[in-house]
Amino acid sequence: MNLIKKILKKIFTGKKTNMETEIYVQPDIIFELIRKYIKKDYTLNIELPDNIKKVALIASGSSYHSAAIAANFFRHQVHCEAQSYYASEVSLAENFDVDNDTLYIFISQSGETSDTNISLNKIKQKTDKTLAITNTKGSSLYNNAKYKLLTFAGVENAIASTKAMCAQMFCLFLTAAAIMQQREMPSIEVIDELLNVPEYINAAFQKTSAIKSYAEYLVNYDNAAILASGMFYPLAKEGALKIKETAYINTTAYPTGEFLHGHIAILNKKCAVISLVNNHNAQFTIDVLNKINSTYKTDTLIITAIPLSQLNLSNIIHIPAQSDINFLFSSLAIFQLLAFYSASLLDRNIDKPEGLEKIVK
Repeated sequence: MNLIKKILKKIFTGKKTNMETEIYVQPDIIFELIRKYIKKDYTLNIELPDNIKKVALIASGSSYHSAAIAANFFRHQVHCEAQSYYASEVSLAENFDVDNDTLYIFISQSGETSDTNISLNKIKQKTDKTLAITNTKGSSLYNNAKYKLLTFAGVENAIASTKAMCAQMFCLFLTAAAIMQQREMPSIEVIDELLNVPEYINAAFQKTSAIKSYAEYLVNYDNAAILASGMFYPLAKEGALKIKETAYINTTAYPTGEFLHGHIAILNKKCAVISLVNNHNAQFTIDVLNKINSTYKTDTLIITAIPLSQLNLSNIIHIPAQSDINFLFSSLAIFQLLAFYSASLLDRNIDKPEGLEKIVK
């Protein structure tokens, strides 16, 4: 009863948390990035070095997840060798290979993330092909990299990164499109998809009722698993991080196929399941979900780009999207809202989770 009173008090006072405000401002931030970086003739207002053959992306936390998503896109859509690295691992490595064919991208909201800056300083001793993607002009990362890309997300006050990570991800796709243009590859389709991102984030906001409904299931679990494939797997890791750091539910992301190789045994204990179904992995994911549903009893949420009438499940959020980029951004917003509503139901300190700190510049 006390929990219900607290929730009702929050509702009727009408006071929004920073996290909620920062989630809902994301379409406006993307519009600003479009205005800053995409010209009317579809060329991009982004300065990069010439002759980029490979890309290395270095970051921590949510910024690392944006890096891992982008690395997958670079490999499969730009046909460019790409790898994401945890900044803490690069900063500690005795020998980290550096060459002049690679663009080294460093990502940090504040521009003051210590291990990311240590990594930049180490690498810039051997090459000047360094790009900072940051929210903070004049920060250490911004000043020390040769090339810079500002995310224009504004100050992010909640500890859980939402709008900053969304803006980083958008800037990384812009960078990919810029490299495509350097290579004289067709980029119009990618840029069209980026222009539609605000619409798809808003489409996720229209699913609030379904997200709140599943949050009511999720808060009854101590553990949850998120399943996804391809570049949606690091997005699942971001969703897991959001739920962990705001609602304190032990949430782990798994590649959909890998989950069957032993990990599925966690469903023998009480564990919620969330699955992403995109246009390329649909039938395989449906087969995995059918196996889960036939063997285990669990509350499952499906976030899907295609209709799934063949699954006898009530918790399905459908975002019609032909483009992986558009489905990616709408799914990101759904994860953010799911974490927010779960934390609200559990009466967590949403903006300042226990034991966590954040650099804000």
